Amino acid sequence: MTDTPKKTLTLNKKPTSSPPANLVNRSGKRIIRREDLNPTPAKPAANKGKPTNKKKPARKPTKKPTTAPSDLKAKELNDRLNAFPVWLNFQPLAIGIDKDLFKLVNDEQLPGASKKVVQKVLKMHTRHGRYLSALIQGGERYQLDGVINGAVIEQDQQWAAEKIKARSTLK
Repeated sequence: MTDTPKKTLTLNKKPTSSPPANLVNRSGKRIIRREDLNPTPAKPAANKGKPTNKKKPARKPTKKPTTAPSDLKAKELNDRLNAFPVWLNFQPLAIGIDKDLFKLVNDEQLPGASKKVVQKVLKMHTRHGRYLSALIQGGERYQLDGVINGAVIEQDQQWAAEKIKARSTLK
């Protein structure tokens, strides 16, 4: 091995003979003055046509509300059922009318009219205020083609009266 000393690495800057005029002398320390943190508020200058830097309000979403496919099919089925005077006039429907509705959907091959859609349409129709009023009046129950099929019983009239009363108390 040799006895020559190893070179050491220094991190000190080499002194320059004279710093250029545009060079800023930095000591490595950051000095923060109180005046820099909270400057005294100056009088606001007259706004001469310059826009202010206020935040703009958030934009509202431009998406249109989407409608579920089952709702579209339910509307289509309801429009088809409005061709029947019994359905259109909200006359009391026969017990088990859902089977007739399923048969109608299968015969006419309405695409997308599933069991869920048929039940949704039937539920919307039978909970309508005009249908409940027709149940309260009593009378006969009808098939879709207008054939009489039984009568409205006392329990159905009471149930319809309770539903209408519950709706009126909510308002």
